[in-house]
Amino acid sequence: MGKVFCGSFILVLAAVFVFFGQVVCADDFTHQEVLDEEGKFHLFWKFDDEKIEFEAQVQTTGWVGLGLSPNGGMPGSDIAIGWVKDGTAHLTDRYAEEKAKPPVDESQDWELVSGYENGTHTVLRFNRKLTTCDVRDRVINGDTMRVLWAWHDDDPEDESGVGGPPYHGANRGIRSTVLLSNIIDTADSAGELKYTFDLTMKNVSIPADQDTTYWCRVFELPNLASKHHVIKLEPIITHGNEGVVHHFLVYRCDKHRDVTILPEEHPGHDCRSPNMPLDWGPCYEGTLLAAWAVGGGTIVVPDHAGFPMGEEDDSSFVLMELHYDNPQLASGIYDSSGLRLTYTSELRNNDMGVLGVGLAVTKYHVIPPHTEAFVSVGFCNTDCLDAHLEELGQPIQIVGVTFHSHLLGVKMNARLIHEGVETDIARDDNYDFNLQFTRMMKEEITVYPGDTLLVECTYNSMNRDQVTYGGYATTDEMCEVFFQYYPKFHLSFCDSSPSLFTTLGFAGIRDVDIDYGNLEVNITAPANMVHMSYEQAMEAVQWTDQMAETFSQTLLYGFFPHHTRCKATHQSDFNTVIWDLSLPRGFRVPQEDVCSEGTAQEPGTGLDSGSGPATTEAADGGGLGPTTTGTEDGGGSGPATPGAGDGSGLATSEAEDGGGSGPATPGAGDGGGSGPVTPGAGDGGGSGPVNPGAGDGGGSGPATPGAGDGSGPATPGAGGGSGPATPGAGDGSGPATPGAGDGSGPATPGAGAGGGSGPVTPESGEGGGSRPPTPGRTVGSGSSSGAWRPGAYAAPLIVTCVMLVYNVMKP
Repeated sequence: MGKVFCGSFILVLAAVFVFFGQVVCADDFTHQEVLDEEGKFHLFWKFDDEKIEFEAQVQTTGWVGLGLSPNGGMPGSDIAIGWVKDGTAHLTDRYAEEKAKPPVDESQDWELVSGYENGTHTVLRFNRKLTTCDVRDRVINGDTMRVLWAWHDDDPEDESGVGGPPYHGANRGIRSTVLLSNIIDTADSAGELKYTFDLTMKNVSIPADQDTTYWCRVFELPNLASKHHVIKLEPIITHGNEGVVHHFLVYRCDKHRDVTILPEEHPGHDCRSPNMPLDWGPCYEGTLLAAWAVGGGTIVVPDHAGFPMGEEDDSSFVLMELHYDNPQLASGIYDSSGLRLTYTSELRNNDMGVLGVGLAVTKYHVIPPHTEAFVSVGFCNTDCLDAHLEELGQPIQIVGVTFHSHLLGVKMNARLIHEGVETDIARDDNYDFNLQFTRMMKEEITVYPGDTLLVECTYNSMNRDQVTYGGYATTDEMCEVFFQYYPKFHLSFCDSSPSLFTTLGFAGIRDVDIDYGNLEVNITAPANMVHMSYEQAMEAVQWTDQMAETFSQTLLYGFFPHHTRCKATHQSDFNTVIWDLSLPRGFRVPQEDVCSEGTAQEPGTGLDSGSGPATTEAADGGGLGPTTTGTEDGGGSGPATPGAGDGSGLATSEAEDGGGSGPATPGAGDGGGSGPVTPGAGDGGGSGPVNPGAGDGGGSGPATPGAGDGSGPATPGAGGGSGPATPGAGDGSGPATPGAGDGSGPATPGAGAGGGSGPVTPESGEGGGSRPPTPGRTVGSGSSSGAWRPGAYAAPLIVTCVMLVYNVMKP
């Protein structure tokens, strides 16, 4: 992706073309890409808050096609096809439901602006609203877009094009790009005195026996008499190696430590091999000077900030780590790629820094197989941020965001919690591993003391048959965001991890020993798992999509605390691990849905006492309008719909606390209506029966599956009934099984408040039974007469502590 600059007879970024000797310049566009490898399809575009306008310049005299795909395939794509015939330009809005000729859309939302052709090229200019509300159109937003392109040397046979274009053959392809990106104009720094310095590898032989290689080399920076600012980072990729050079990280070394300098011709070392000089390791403790990943292009910083270089307390040495990705195990590849730093002596107003936030990279980050949307969340603890912000003496401003996960990543979201309100900093719901583009913010985000930074990653592992673990290999996974910000402080990484206790308990592990040499977990209980490795135990879990969802929720919101690794640079003493009670969350402001009368609500959010309708998954809605899907505690005068509760109208699916005069339906809870409380309902006080999924039913009819406190028998999920309480139940006088609590029988995984005489197992809580609770929960208020082994808690806790120490001390 590049910015378009044109001048008289100057070719810049392929932004000009020669038609019969005349230079045609797309100088009114802000963005451009060459979509194909042969340079025949050039796309230019510009946008505002409502529309996007394209110009396609294609080496053909036939039809030209441009599509927006959800995943790179034809099905689900929004397509525009145009051509010029007998001097008249044509454009049709089409869509694809399969790999076939795309039919014409009934709603023609792509608008033709102009078009012409000559003997070699067809040029079409057209536009569209970012959001059309047509179900066959794709919303154009800040996500990564899969852009389809195609052409043919012939026009459609009929003038209207209704019959469709002839098949494109091999003239087609796909390219990922971020259409709504904020590119900083380099013309703003045109008058500055600038210098360049290249950090490039030296003919590295990329191993053919491993798919992932991290290669390190130390460089000496220019000898500067005073501080300068780096204002641009430009990748230099060896021709032909674009597919193997994945990302760079550049760390400043410690000025007060010696660093081994290799001869100029020396290629460097594998970053994780014993051959790497030991004194290179401490360089990882330094400030990040630069971060770049595949597809990122050139990074230009705002004109009021720059990365400092040549400060008095800075070392003149930096360590560059380069990740090579060679999944085909190709041999004979040599590489001299790197970064070009552009710097100036004309200092900007602010020093910039790079802060990494996400999940700590360990194999205890687990992603189950065959799961379409597994969610992991990492965050930076408020105490960690506060310590460094207080040391800095002012808040920081986020100006850029780079998402980083691996092959399973499909969505990434960076969020800020400020004064209890949780908002998006940046998000990509169509993440592409091969386009880790640095998003420069249109509006800077301020981070104050008391704030929390979160990173959420969603993974699709449907094509994996085994568990995927956190790690550095491309086939492993990560969940990390790199924030570009100013002014610079002394925090380089702030990562979190859910409790290892929770992970081990979910797999059924009761007790462990630790191999301190390689920090491996050795299982010692239960007996049937003592010969299993940690990985074998995780693979032995009968993973289903529902089991994976339960695991994700347990990791995020389970009893045991997350911890944050607060990794400072060598200039700061605050370098520690902080324990948190729970995953921090804030109130999420509903987003306006321009295609409906109401508002669109983010999942997992709540609305309180609004005068308008409470929408999807909202809670405590006291509005005058209806409470809709996923809401809770709705007190509106209209009906409370799915997930709603306490509505004066009827409460429907998944509702809770429904106090309406009509019946509370599936998922409802606390229904006090005169009608029946139906599946999923809880606390139903209606005169009708409490049905499946209901809880705390006080109705005169029987409480059915999922019900609680009913006067009739409580079945699956029920509690408080005179009959047995089964899965998900609570307060039953019969045995409580999975998800149950307070039953006199055993409470198993997912159970809460179990007062039964049986054991409470992983995820269960407050077990007062006579048999022991297992890893994953605490001992409840009831007396446990069984033999509970402290090792079930202490050993996993020791493992967690050891891993924390390891993460703090490791490079």
